[in-house]
Amino acid sequence: ACEVMGTDPDAENGLELQRGGLLAGVERSGLLHEESFGVAGGQSSSMRSRVLDRTHSHNLVPDATRSLLQSREDHQEFVAWQEGGGEDQEQAESNGEAVSASGAKKYDQATIFGIDKRPFFPTVLIVSLLWSMSMTWLQSWVISDLFGGSFRCNTFFLVVYILTIGAALNTSLSNPGLMSEEQFRKWQDGQTSIPMRAHKHWLYRRPVQRFHQYCRWVTNCVGLRNHRSYMIMLLGFVTTAVADTIVDLILVPVHFVSGTWTAEFLCLLHLCYSIYFAWYSAPLLRQHTAFVMRNELTQEWKRDDYYVVVGPTGERVGVTDLDAEDYNRLFDEFEYDPSRNPFDKGWVDNCISFWTRSRDDPDEWGEF
Repeated sequence: ACEVMGTDPDAENGLELQRGGLLAGVERSGLLHEESFGVAGGQSSSMRSRVLDRTHSHNLVPDATRSLLQSREDHQEFVAWQEGGGEDQEQAESNGEAVSASGAKKYDQATIFGIDKRPFFPTVLIVSLLWSMSMTWLQSWVISDLFGGSFRCNTFFLVVYILTIGAALNTSLSNPGLMSEEQFRKWQDGQTSIPMRAHKHWLYRRPVQRFHQYCRWVTNCVGLRNHRSYMIMLLGFVTTAVADTIVDLILVPVHFVSGTWTAEFLCLLHLCYSIYFAWYSAPLLRQHTAFVMRNELTQEWKRDDYYVVVGPTGERVGVTDLDAEDYNRLFDEFEYDPSRNPFDKGWVDNCISFWTRSRDDPDEWGEF
C-alpha cells in the first residue's frame, strides 16, 4: 500500500484495498477502468515514496519470489528486505515526525533473543564465505584423487575468494562517500545546496554523496567511495557460487562410488549451499549491473524518477504523476525513460565512467 497525503476519498479507498498486501484487489474491485488511468498533479514527496506494506519484512531469509526477481514488485521487495527497515525511519523524517538525534538509535531494530540482529548479517556472510573457501581443500583432495592434480583449480578459487571477501570488507568498513565537514557546515548554514545525488541517511550524520542504497549484509551505505567494491563483491558472489556448483556437481556423483561418506556428505552440503547462493546472488548482480549500465542509483529507482507508463493513446505519463490507485495497478508496467535521466550517457559511457572515474578527489561530489 502507498502512504497517501491529503483527503482524496478515492485514493483512501484504494489504500484500504492494498492494506492486506493484495495488489490485484484494486483490479478486482471495479474501482478502476482498464482503458485509462488518472493523474494526480502536485503529489508530495511522501506520496511518491510508496512502498508495499508486505515489503517491511524482518525475516532472516527472504521469500522465494524475492530472489527470483521476476517483476518490478519482486525487485522492490528484495531491495526493501536488504535495507532491513532503515528506510522506514527516513519516511518518518520526511513526514516531520520526531526522531532520535543519534543515528544508531533511529530505527527500532528487531532483536534475536534480545540481541541486536544487525551484526548478524555481515557475520553470517563472512563466516559462510570463509567456510566455503575452506571447502576448497576438500575439493582439491577429491580432484587430486580423481584426476591427479588440482593446482589450477585451487589457485582460481583462492584468488576469487580473497577478492570477494576483501571487497565485502571494504564495502562494509570504508567511508561510503560522506560530505566533508566543511561542505556539511556550509549546507547546514544555507550557504550551499546539497550535491545532486547525495542523500541524508539515518546511519550517518552527514549526507552520503552519490548515495546508492543501504545494504544490511554489510551494515553500511553504498555510495560514491564504495560502490565499485560493492559491485566487485556481487560479481565475486556469483562467480564463486556458480563455479563451486559446477565443480561439486561433477565431484559428488563421481566420488560417490569410491569416496568416504564424510567427504561425500560435505561435498553434497557444499553443493546445496552453492546452489542457494547462486540463486540468491545472480538476480541481485543482474539488477545492479542494469543500474550501472543506465547510470541509475537504487535511491532514484525507488523514487521512480525516470519511469513512465504508456497511456491508452500512446502518451507517456511520469510515474510520479499517477494517483495512488493507478500507481499500484500499473506497478509492474513502469518503463524506464532514458530522456528523463540526465546522467545516462549510453551504456558504454556509463560503464567506462563508473569503473574509471576517480572518486578519491576531495572536490568530487558524485554528481555524475
